[in-house]
Amino acid sequence: MFTVIPRQPFTAVLLLVLAWTCLARPVLAGDSVTFALFTRGWPPFEMVVNGEPQGAALDIFRISMPVGVETLVLMVPASRSVLRTPGDRVYARLECREWMGNADLYLWSDPVLTLRTVLLSRRNRPVEYTGETSLYNLTIGCIKTYSYPEVDPLFKNGKASRYDVNSDVVLLRMLKAGRVDVALFDECTARWMIRSSPELSMEDFHVSKRELGSAELRFAFNRHPGWESRLGEINERIRANRENGVYREIMDHY
Repeated sequence: MFTVIPRQPFTAVLLLVLAWTCLARPVLAGDSVTFALFTRGWPPFEMVVNGEPQGAALDIFRISMPVGVETLVLMVPASRSVLRTPGDRVYARLECREWMGNADLYLWSDPVLTLRTVLLSRRNRPVEYTGETSLYNLTIGCIKTYSYPEVDPLFKNGKASRYDVNSDVVLLRMLKAGRVDVALFDECTARWMIRSSPELSMEDFHVSKRELGSAELRFAFNRHPGWESRLGEINERIRANRENGVYREIMDHY
């Protein structure tokens, strides 16, 4: 005996097929990833120019995510807070583990870039860093609210003075004017600021040959269910990009 199936309108059949397709294919964790960009800026990594998100971090992010994953950008003043936001969206930041409290709450990629902390002084009064004694009795320019583990002990024991300002470019201007003896920067930010400021030049400054410290930039992700299984894909792309000089080429652009 045969069962006669009544003819269905084409649209109804199509909807049925689509429904079965959705049931058969689970939604993959990370079909899209949203980079949470810090709107106050961290040049050259994170910037908002004429209302548009820009910066090296976005270029690095887009070239590091797995093939087929949609990359989105969310501009937010409290960018790190979204990593603690529950929900069905994967969020990403480019961070160093040392900068993040409770770093184990997040998922971390392999290192992307090494940030070097360098000592800047005036070209006509260069200071070469040879250890903490080379900073004794100096006024060290710092960004307000930033922590500087390399020199914080000197401030606590009174062997060096801390002078706080609110922005990197203001600090560079003060250093050039001789209002502070030296200043600490991550090398990428310092070089970008100097190149981007008409009143400043690398000829104004001396960069100590010895770095004070370094930290590894990595991607930090919220613990979205299933996303941890995709870290292998990301780390593989990161390793290939590092070996091929892709990230260095991006930073040279800035």
